[in-house]
Amino acid sequence: MKKVEIPACFSTLCKGNMTLYIKKEYENRMSDDDIKKLFDLCKKPLSAPNVVDRNELSNSYIGRASCKTLSMDGLADDRFVVREYWHGGMIGRIFRDCFWEGMRPVNELLVSEAVSNGGVKTAEIIAIVKKRVMGRLYKFRMVTREITESIDLIELLLHSRENQLLKQKKQIINKLAKAVNDMHNVGIYHADLHLKNILVQSNSGICINVYIIDLDKSHQYEKLSFHRRMKNIMRLDRSVVKMRRKKSNLFGKTFPFPVSKTDRIRFLKRYIETGSESVKPIKYYIQSYSKAHGLHRLWWSLGGG
Repeated sequence: MKKVEIPACFSTLCKGNMTLYIKKEYENRMSDDDIKKLFDLCKKPLSAPNVVDRNELSNSYIGRASCKTLSMDGLADDRFVVREYWHGGMIGRIFRDCFWEGMRPVNELLVSEAVSNGGVKTAEIIAIVKKRVMGRLYKFRMVTREITESIDLIELLLHSRENQLLKQKKQIINKLAKAVNDMHNVGIYHADLHLKNILVQSNSGICINVYIIDLDKSHQYEKLSFHRRMKNIMRLDRSVVKMRRKKSNLFGKTFPFPVSKTDRIRFLKRYIETGSESVKPIKYYIQSYSKAHGLHRLWWSLGGG
């Protein structure tokens, strides 16, 4: 197995065939029962009595995998999200939640720490529970601090008529563009960057925070190339286009979609303005992209050069 250094801010605890990586600042506040509860996460299904079904909650972090909410005695002021790791596609039908060697959650932990250190808001990982099934096969649980009062962009757009957050759409776009650029500047390529993996948190409608989550399949490079930057941005843009088509099918073509072509160009321009290291080639690429997709007039009307 490839040797990977766990961040210094984490402790490593072992118990039989299980390993617990836990953030020291939380470990110091936990009771022995809390630590036991974390170890037990790999022993029982997430529907255990000490874990609350995510479907019973609203406005909270919901990832791509199965998620539940966990409370702990020593951390009564916080709630935590527990996520299982599962294979997708045909492999998932065979191996389900068993992984070879077990580097996947550790990689997500390292990427998450790099993103946070780069000033990007993301779900804070407080613990990883790793259970050896047999040989080099492992199961995992990841525990993150819950992002309260938040909603992902899919839900925000689907319920746009009722959601007051859209009145602050320009602020959301600007903060998202900066977050993506900051993530790229620390060398992170988010392999699954789409609307569902972006959370918007509102503090009584006054302060807006944008979180980029689900860094499971992300990769860190010493420096993110121009090509990877553009590939990542276009991945996000395609999820918007896909959502436009989906909502049109759901509500009819006359139903106004809350993300316009102007909004998409505003995001691209803001990404450039936040100080990317590759401003000139990115600007040229976006101009070409805008022209190819019939957005070039909007680009110029917004002051594109």
